[in-house]
Amino acid sequence: MDGSGYIKALTDDPFNSELRYEYARFLLAHGDVDAAQRQLKVLLQQEASNPDYLRLLTQCQGSSDQPVPASEHAPAEDAHANNVLQLVQPAAPDRGPEECGRAEVTALARSARVTFNDIVGMDALKKTVRMKIIEPFVNPSLFARFKKVTGGGIMLYGPPGCGKTMLAKAIAYEIKAEFLAVDITDVLSRWLGESESNMREVFQTARASKPCVLYFDELDALAISRSKTSSDHIRSVVNEFLVQLDGLGNDNEGILILGATNMPWDVDSAAKRPGRFSEQIFVPPPDEAARTEMFRQKLIDVPTGDIDYETLGKGSRLFTGADVEGVIERAKENALMDMLAAGKERTLTQADLQKALADHHPSSLDWLRTARNLVKFGGVDRSYRDVAAYIKRAKI
Repeated sequence: MDGSGYIKALTDDPFNSELRYEYARFLLAHGDVDAAQRQLKVLLQQEASNPDYLRLLTQCQGSSDQPVPASEHAPAEDAHANNVLQLVQPAAPDRGPEECGRAEVTALARSARVTFNDIVGMDALKKTVRMKIIEPFVNPSLFARFKKVTGGGIMLYGPPGCGKTMLAKAIAYEIKAEFLAVDITDVLSRWLGESESNMREVFQTARASKPCVLYFDELDALAISRSKTSSDHIRSVVNEFLVQLDGLGNDNEGILILGATNMPWDVDSAAKRPGRFSEQIFVPPPDEAARTEMFRQKLIDVPTGDIDYETLGKGSRLFTGADVEGVIERAKENALMDMLAAGKERTLTQADLQKALADHHPSSLDWLRTARNLVKFGGVDRSYRDVAAYIKRAKI
């Protein structure tokens, strides 16, 4: 889609935050930094702590003194698209490559305010996380007597949309630590040596912020198995990551390093050694009780009829949190179309939700089938016994 296409789409659907975010990225990619900042201002008015918006804003500010090239594909915004407030934050000064990691991580750190109470159900997973992660931080003297130090690395893995990032934020809140989130775009660069420099800067920021949770999303991209890549550049980044995990010449105690991935079998085996990501925790799709509560919570402010939440929870087997959200949005759309056709307003009904549920395919199923085949035939190590047990119980 070109610039005029985005403007037309936003004119038809001005409250589509995903579309507006994509338009802001498009504008920045084509050099129109000011227009991208204006779009981000609109988004931040709606969701001030969204890490994606904050990260892109930081990139805009870092590019604000760059000349804006003309582009036939990125036309100037018209009056409708330009109807936004000016940014309240001044543009950041020019930053060198060595400063990029700290700026990105610090901006994201202010976004975490999630507690375990925000995560419905999943009691068994919470208990595991509390014992393996939280207690060593809140009771350091007890664990010190057994020579178990705080810190280290833990890998959260499972199907996409199951709340790994939300769980990581809740962990940071529970241990009263700063949450520093790192995306692959904060580290990887096309310039030789800059990715490794960014990786070092990320860890230096964490060491200056102890106690903290250092969270790497898409871990498989930053610590991909070196046997699966032919790129010397990527191998060098993985090597630097491993060095920083070891804390050679530095002290990583007090830093809880969390990594999340949908593809744990692609993570380099060296990254799973003791002292690195030696602990792996499977984050499964939400259980029936959790799904039931998700439907209840997400429909609180929606005009509904008599809804049987238990039936919805039972009928959404293997659905992720994202799937539940998708079912509700589809049911709303169908109900609104029906109202517009009939010219009469009504509430969202059980039938609307059941129809949307029947039309939705659980997104976790493909992941679980892949995991089943890898566990059964692929020769993956026994660290995935939790997912193997889940697949057996679920009869996949």
